Amino acid sequence: MSQVIEMRPRRRKRDLVKKLCQSIGLASILLVMNYGDLLGGGSDVRMHVPYALTGICLAQLSDILLLGLFLLAILAPLERTRFYPFIRLLLAITMPPYILWRVQALFPAVAQNLLPFFAVLWTALLLLCFFKFNRSYRRLIRLGDGIGIFLSIFALFSIGQLLFVMLWRPGPQQIHATWESAPQPTRNHPRVVWIVFDELSYDQLFEHRAHDLNLPNFDALRSQSTLFTDVQPIGIQTVKIIPSLLTGRAVDDFRFTFRNQFKVHYSGVRGWHPLNGSQTVFADAHQQGWRTAAVGWYNPYCTIYGDAIDDCYFMNLDRIDGLMAQRDPFWRNTLSPLQQMIREVKAPARADRDICTYDVRQRYHTHIDLQAHALQLLHTDQADFVYLHMSVPHSPNIWSRLDDNYTQFCDSSYLDNLALADHMLGRMLAELQSSPRWPDTTVIVEGDHGWRTFLWDNMPAWTDEDDAASRGVFDPRPALLIHEPGQTQPATNSTPWPLLNVHNVVEQTLHSQPVSY
Repeated sequence: MSQVIEMRPRRRKRDLVKKLCQSIGLASILLVMNYGDLLGGGSDVRMHVPYALTGICLAQLSDILLLGLFLLAILAPLERTRFYPFIRLLLAITMPPYILWRVQALFPAVAQNLLPFFAVLWTALLLLCFFKFNRSYRRLIRLGDGIGIFLSIFALFSIGQLLFVMLWRPGPQQIHATWESAPQPTRNHPRVVWIVFDELSYDQLFEHRAHDLNLPNFDALRSQSTLFTDVQPIGIQTVKIIPSLLTGRAVDDFRFTFRNQFKVHYSGVRGWHPLNGSQTVFADAHQQGWRTAAVGWYNPYCTIYGDAIDDCYFMNLDRIDGLMAQRDPFWRNTLSPLQQMIREVKAPARADRDICTYDVRQRYHTHIDLQAHALQLLHTDQADFVYLHMSVPHSPNIWSRLDDNYTQFCDSSYLDNLALADHMLGRMLAELQSSPRWPDTTVIVEGDHGWRTFLWDNMPAWTDEDDAASRGVFDPRPALLIHEPGQTQPATNSTPWPLLNVHNVVEQTLHSQPVSY
């Protein structure tokens, strides 16, 4: 008898530990879309953030544990009530469809069409088994317990991955040139300024510009530059396009290691090849005696190419999945995703808008920071080869043409961001043209790819104005303008012209050769 009494507390503890593991497992799968990009080493996240991910990983771990403990605290007491069979039935009905709804971003087309059908079918099956085929129902419940064990293993794997990513340390975010720290004599040297406006579309900029969209600075530059009307894109992914432009070789795949080494696969060439600044136009500029500088978004320029860049700055404050941002405090990164889960149930449309608004505010901070560093670099006027990669007009849209100012809400269109790009271009051109080096300055303004309407037209940020402007088509042509030193008249190149040829134009300029189009 005493042995039986002693075994009961042990069994209760064992059952409690089992339920805790299952609850944390369920929490981990419910939250997986918040941290899924960090699994497997998180290379896609690590490559695009300037700071360590320790705080983000701790917030993700806290969310898993907090949600798991909350589920345990709710379900464990209910198990001892006489209503538990009905509560368990309710959980069995609702949880599988809810989990599929939470992870629907993994298969959006299938989820949108089949999820309602699955929910109805699954509910009907469980109710039928519960009331008519009790043995089959018990088997389904045992199957659910088995899935709970699998989820516990998944949670353990996820926690281990998040702890592993916490060990990662980013490469340099900034490199200071010696000529940046103190006033310098006027620089007497030819200059190349290469500006990439991310997702700058030729179609929207010149060919089908909206009648109420004024872009005076692009028009002014066009009046003294060569406009390319049929640019053949390299691809649609910035992370492949930029190294292609910098090396002159088309990149079709990439890897970013845990030690911040960038490896690429060149089209038509076997194997993976480490890439750094020595294989790019930055190193070629150095060899010709040019000072190099870069301010860039999204790609870790200082980490990958810093060995050939004298003055470098990289920034990306965009949110991490799950309403988390690197510079937000730990408590906010922990609470925001959990609050978002509640909003998604209560008001899904509002929850989507909240995510969009959060995106807008994070991109605003990114843009302001990059703009300040880019303008300061141009104002210093000491670099000879200047590369600038800006985050506009890429979504989310952070400018309002109506207010002629930044917006903090999800209420603007791609056309608004085009107006912001024009505004920024005007400030850059003012700095360039005020320099005595302007007559010897080559300016290249381009997009890395066109406006990828197929990515944005199902997003909460998509507006009626976007819909009208896009005309329901995707035009892949990025914009491209090249101003040669002393050019005062417009020119047009209407031949099919590969964007990769921009690399050749830069090389010819660096080597003081005639530029050929």
